[in-house]
Amino acid sequence: MASIIDPELAKSLISEFQQRNSSSTGPHLTTPDGSFINGYFVDRESLESILSDSKIVGVSLQYAKHPDFTGTDDNIFTIILVGAVPNTDPGATSPYKSSGNHFDKLPPCPPNCTTLV
Repeated sequence: MASIIDPELAKSLISEFQQRNSSSTGPHLTTPDGSFINGYFVDRESLESILSDSKIVGVSLQYAKHPDFTGTDDNIFTIILVGAVPNTDPGATSPYKSSGNHFDKLPPCPPNCTTLV
């Protein structure tokens, strides 16, 4: 289970990622408009759609190439969201498998950012 962390620690960790991403040696992950990416916004409707299935035990987040930039060298990615169910397949190598709808093209931050308080 994920852990709740102190808001000040969250700010510090986010700031460190942002500094490294935008540094001269950073990975330079960007938004479609060329800004350095800080994160993504996940809307309630998408989450409720995934979680409406009572078999879902969580949500899997996977980094993926942004579909509008496939086949390019651009460092423009997205997150794929999908519900996760226990993987009871014989010989399963992962405790979960995807189930249901996959969501992509999450709005990037910037400009869809939240303010940490």
